Amino acid sequence: METTWYKGNDKTGYDKTMLDITTAEQSGWFVVKAAGRADAVTAQSLEDALQAAAGEHQKIALDLSGLAYISSAGLRSVLQGARAAQTNNAEYVVCSCTPPVLKVFEMSGMQNVLRILKGLPC
Repeated sequence: METTWYKGNDKTGYDKTMLDITTAEQSGWFVVKAAGRADAVTAQSLEDALQAAAGEHQKIALDLSGLAYISSAGLRSVLQGARAAQTNNAEYVVCSCTPPVLKVFEMSGMQNVLRILKGLPC
């Protein structure tokens, strides 16, 4: 199953995908894959996708292997997804972070709050 949550136009009017979110079930895990940029413009779409996943699945893996950039708004979305999973007693992991995204996670101390894996758990 694939779902795209946010595609839009930039100010020039050209179609530009800022954040592409796809979902799939894999070995008992519901994988939410984010590619592009998680910033103030796209963060709500990421949060919506993660909260929807947490409401319907018991194992959620957030795959960030395609994410080039994450802002504080994107970090908030990842945390809100974790909170939604915790509320629903679901397992939640962040995995396959790109080097720039992993650096932001480390600088913000997210590795102390979230379970972050080098690869997919499934």
